[in-house]
Amino acid sequence: MRKILVYGLGVSGISTVKTLSKMGYDVYTFDKNKEKVDELKGYDYSPISLGSEMCIRDSFDIFDIEYECVVKSPGIKPSDEVLQNLAKKYEIISDIELSYRLFPDKKILAVTGTNGKTSTTSMITHILNESGIKAISVGNIGEGILWQMYNNDAVFVEELSSFQLKNTYDFHPHIASILNITEDHLDWHKDFDDYINSKLNIAKNQSDNDYIIINKNDEILQKNKDRFKGQIYEFSSVGLVKKGLFLKENKIFYIDEKESYQVLDTNDLKIIGSHNYENLMAAMLECYFFGIDFKKITEASKTFVSIEHRLEYVDEVKGLKIYNDSKATNVDSAVKAIKSFDNPIIIIAGGYDKKIDYSDYVKEFKNNGKLMIIMGETKTQIQNLCEKLDVNYILAEDMDDAVKKALEHAELNDTILLSPASASWDMYPSYEVRGKDFKEKIEKYKGMIK
Repeated sequence: MRKILVYGLGVSGISTVKTLSKMGYDVYTFDKNKEKVDELKGYDYSPISLGSEMCIRDSFDIFDIEYECVVKSPGIKPSDEVLQNLAKKYEIISDIELSYRLFPDKKILAVTGTNGKTSTTSMITHILNESGIKAISVGNIGEGILWQMYNNDAVFVEELSSFQLKNTYDFHPHIASILNITEDHLDWHKDFDDYINSKLNIAKNQSDNDYIIINKNDEILQKNKDRFKGQIYEFSSVGLVKKGLFLKENKIFYIDEKESYQVLDTNDLKIIGSHNYENLMAAMLECYFFGIDFKKITEASKTFVSIEHRLEYVDEVKGLKIYNDSKATNVDSAVKAIKSFDNPIIIIAGGYDKKIDYSDYVKEFKNNGKLMIIMGETKTQIQNLCEKLDVNYILAEDMDDAVKKALEHAELNDTILLSPASASWDMYPSYEVRGKDFKEKIEKYKGMIK
């Protein structure tokens, strides 16, 4: 029986174990924090413990088993000691790579980028379903990709992180998008080049029969353009493209070697912000090359609404508008959120320190910002930048304190925005929990608005 080790029993690991077990593999599992999980009751697998001290050879030796490969949880860093020792003997792959090997005939559409992945993935899935094609969002969103593929006959729209793409080798999407590449996850990757190369892995196995969709205005993507073997189509919210979609005077146009025509008026959309228009253009192009005509794409796009925690409209109280952008876990994403508003902004900032520079975040906020309320691990770093750049700020102990202070300082026509430019892990298990806490505190204290 073919043996596979699953390292990490999070969402993707559980999905992998369930699928491999059902397909008749001899499945071994290892997780530093747990041996068994309730979700795997009834499935055949062999948990391996390395002992309380985590000494690699103190107990049952996982290295003496001849695994076909090791499937690694995306969150496990390359610097992990156990992983490094496993890599000396076994091939380390992601669940994305395994899904391609196990289900090579499944139809997939792939999306990566520093920001906008979830929105774009959701847009593609929405357009396909509205066009009568069953589609499921997978990858870095929802239930693990393998279990979804095992149980469903559908088009799979894959949101792919740099963590997942780092360990791909044969993965070959016919249609793929790279939305943007900016500095992120430098606490995980050894350097920025490693992060860039991981993102570019999405297209490394493409040929001239495939399509790669990229941001015309992203400097890093443009510098690496010669590495793409697929047919390149671009999108832009600030200028023309040779082939693809571009935004001009609130209208989206398609252009290629033969023709150019308008496909959409952004005034008909339920989303806001140029970054969301860019996400939508990438989604529209993926659907177009999949075989959907622009008439259907346009009509479906008009019914798409913002996703929870992604520049999500929360409430309007006495002329004060409130938005939840907890998914903005890096500078570029938060900058784009700030640019989406013309009204004065009170922003809640800060969180887990991913070792990135917040200068652009504070500089952009200075242009239209009224007050920055700072909390979390990155508090001191952002505070120092505010003082250096003469940006008005106050400190907060937690979300409860931050929301109260935001409402105390808010005036008619202001915008309160949670867009922290930081991950949540110093205070919350996920950005979703952070966003829900923000909304709960808004509901709790909104009565104090005068």
